[in-house]
Amino acid sequence: MLTQIQLNAESMRHNYRLFCQLVGKSRVAPVLKSNAYGHGLKEVYSVLASELPEWICVNYVAEGRLLRQLGYRGRILVVGPAVARELTEAFGLDLDVVIGNETLLTAWLQAPNRPRLHIKFDTGMSRQGFAPGEASHVAARIAANKDRFVGICTHFANVEDVTDHGYATKQLELFNQAAAALRQVGFSPMLHAASSASALIMGQSHFDLARVGISLYGPWPSPLTRVSYLQLKNQVLDLRPVLTWTTEVTTVKPVSAGQFIGYGCTFRAIRDMRIAVLPVGYFEGYPRLAGEAASYVLIQGARCPIVGRICMNMMMVDISHLPHCQVGDRVTLIGADGQDVVSAQDVAGWAKTIHYELLTRLHGDIPRQLI
Repeated sequence: MLTQIQLNAESMRHNYRLFCQLVGKSRVAPVLKSNAYGHGLKEVYSVLASELPEWICVNYVAEGRLLRQLGYRGRILVVGPAVARELTEAFGLDLDVVIGNETLLTAWLQAPNRPRLHIKFDTGMSRQGFAPGEASHVAARIAANKDRFVGICTHFANVEDVTDHGYATKQLELFNQAAAALRQVGFSPMLHAASSASALIMGQSHFDLARVGISLYGPWPSPLTRVSYLQLKNQVLDLRPVLTWTTEVTTVKPVSAGQFIGYGCTFRAIRDMRIAVLPVGYFEGYPRLAGEAASYVLIQGARCPIVGRICMNMMMVDISHLPHCQVGDRVTLIGADGQDVVSAQDVAGWAKTIHYELLTRLHGDIPRQLI
């Protein structure tokens, strides 16, 4: 591929340490699921290994297997949907699994080797988890295997995109009720609920473990999370973006006024132009819809508008204002160039999506380089 991703190792360590300070006595569990939010699981782990995280979260047993192969010996929590056929492997890899339904709990109870267990309670997400009112029932079911039970967890449905966190507060109340029910029958569960957003703005959600995902890599979960943090703390946390995505100019050519550019003839030059062709398209992870907005890349520190539709493996940009732009010049798709920056949030906004989706869809074959 004629494109590459650079990862700033010190920025990642900086963000991890910020969250360690923020949550105090709670432990931070970096979330490395989905290829470490598109940043590269192997590369991210190689950076965080020196920080000695006690816990790491993944989505799949296979991701836990890779971490073990890379040498990680701490606790690995599989937060995604577990399936019965993977329980034996999870045990062999010394993983912790999250279970939130009766079918899988039965399979876990019947398994000859049971991985460590975290029970999930659905407090308002309507995705995974037992109802909080089922806590006593669950306790009775696992009582004979209490030695393999670790803790309980939940997930917030509406923290990031609001400044009114009343719904999340209600979820916390339900979660605390489930915890209390377990304590009444002799359990002392570990508690974890916080993700990046709630770790930032809801101190009461920190409990014993904070599962920090998107903001480990530098972006705020959303603009409203940043606003909420500012209102709460009267300052903005110094989160530092880790990822820079670049490519190079492969073609420079003139386009006459009136000439169409790209598929569908959606862009027509209203003046004579010079365009550059870049070897990146939606296959590599640059969203096709971004080309239909006021989008741009950075070349020589200047904004170069995208013209025409994003192709499968190419895009075209206007370089009429850069007379010295030539084949081989560096192009910044995400990151800083000179005094300007194009962020993952910018590109996601042009594509009418969120930066989570954009980052996790960066093609896994794009080389990731630590700097």
